[in-house]
Amino acid sequence: MGLRYRKSINSGGGFRINLSKSGIGYSWGVNGYRVTKTAKGTKRTTASIPGTGISYVHESSKNNKSQSENRYPKSIDNNHYDTQNIINNIATAMVSEGLEDMLASAIKTLKINKVSTIGLLISIICGFIFPAMFLFTAIFLALKIYVKTKGTIDLDYSIDEDQKSIVDERMKPMIKITQCTKVWRIMQISKVIDKKYTSCASNAVNRTDCQTSTKAPFPFKANIQVASFKAGNETLLFMPDKLFIMQGSKIGALNYSDISSNKYTTRFVESGNVPRDAQIVDKTWRYVNKSGGPDRRFKDNRELPICLYGKLELHSRSGLNTVIMYSNAKINN
Repeated sequence: MGLRYRKSINSGGGFRINLSKSGIGYSWGVNGYRVTKTAKGTKRTTASIPGTGISYVHESSKNNKSQSENRYPKSIDNNHYDTQNIINNIATAMVSEGLEDMLASAIKTLKINKVSTIGLLISIICGFIFPAMFLFTAIFLALKIYVKTKGTIDLDYSIDEDQKSIVDERMKPMIKITQCTKVWRIMQISKVIDKKYTSCASNAVNRTDCQTSTKAPFPFKANIQVASFKAGNETLLFMPDKLFIMQGSKIGALNYSDISSNKYTTRFVESGNVPRDAQIVDKTWRYVNKSGGPDRRFKDNRELPICLYGKLELHSRSGLNTVIMYSNAKINN
């Protein structure tokens, strides 16, 4: 039998503190009735008739509410681990050799355009208080018009016949992606502890919508179709010979020889609207039981489609780290 150390402190008023190896316990009450909170976290109620030896003891289990919440979590946020953010390095740190001069000119144009925009807004606001400020409004407006017209960088491509097939192989798939009903950038991915709360998905994905275009955004202008993907403050611009990374007034550019890419299809549990060009390959439930059927404990448990989407992963040693998802997986064929 092991030794047990126990010390009791009587603080008066029917309140007692018990210090032991297992922790601190509290009890309070009067003669014939006492409530005890044990060091293990249980609650014990004792009622007795003094002098008779007759008593009744009831002990509740430890933190029933916590056990229930752990068994049936209300939020799947606690069901994620090993979260990884999929973001690019600073654009100016991603520059292939030989592209520095062109980027310097583009960055200068963007900075002047930013200054003219800020000056235009401030002068308009201040002009209602000091009318003389409207003179600066005209100056900044003229500067903005000049930058938009004269500051554009024209990229005039002349593609030789022996290079046309190479360029087509590179650009046509990207242009097809811009034409998909939905395109997303995957910004974060997490592993899942209990898949029954994530429709049996092993990973949870955080994605954001992409605005796509086949025209080059300012400050560039091209004489051919390109592929532009804008998500938040970042734009990826795929040109025949290089990839531009635009982050506000910062621009980077990489030759395709400095980029590794991987394109494939993936099954995705779609909780939003299904794009019209997507292929539904299966169905599941928002919450699933062990047999794969719907978990009846959840009233809002709805059936969800599993779609086949396309994915494009892009990486470089300089810090390019991008995953694009698109609704029409058939373009991978």
